[in-house]
Formats: sequence, C-alpha cells, structure tokens
Amino acid sequence: MIVVDTNVLVHLVSGTGPAGERAAALYAGDPSWCAPALALSELRNVLVGMVRRGWIDARDADAMHDDALDILGPRIAAVRGTTVLETALALELTAYDAEFVALAEELDVLLVTRDRAILEAVPGRAQGL
Repeated sequence: MIVVDTNVLVHLVSGTGPAGERAAALYAGDPSWCAPALALSELRNVLVGMVRRGWIDARDADAMHDDALDILGPRIAAVRGTTVLETALALELTAYDAEFVALAEELDVLLVTRDRAILEAVPGRAQGL
C-alpha cells in the first residue's frame, strides 16, 4: 500500500503526459493506493478547472472522478485533525499537504507526490513521481 497525493491521482485518471505514464506504472506495480478524503475534494477542484479551460468535458470529469473512486476504493482514510495540525506546524507544510504526510506516517507507508514542499519536508517518507 502507498499513499498518493492528489497530483499523482490526477495524472493517473487523466493519463496526461509522461507523468500519467509514470502514474500508470506506479499503479500497475502497487494498486493498493490510499489517500485522505481531502484528495477527492482536491481532485474535483482540478477536474472543474479542466472543464472550465475546455480541456475536457463534464462527462470526462465525471468518469475521471469515478475512476479515482474505483482506484481508492475503501482506502479513503480519515486523518485526525490534531495530527494534521501538529504535522503541518512541525514540518512547515500547509494543512492540506500535512494530511497526506500524516496518513503516510500513520500507516507507515511510502507517500508518492509531485509536491516539492512535501518531498523536501519528508525525504525519507516521500518519493517523487
């Protein structure tokens, strides 16, 4: 099992460019992806932006959202607010980023992300896509 940041999930469901290919390879190697519930809100925000820019239509966005739900399945996890706050303050991350880090720490698994701040804050826990 691995925790994935929203940016990794976006690349997988959209299949965009080399990062999409790397996300697909990552998923093929370990399909047990986990993420905090926040990831779905962030994904929906990205999909809305893609629709507004004319890159995809609303049906594509809906299908990508459904794909993300299928990928994460029952592994959409709640993270304790206190833990998120402590992590954010200790590592100087946003609370959003700290949710992913806190979940990976709690599960004692790798966090895969394209977020530079996370990669710099927890190099032993996070890996770039």
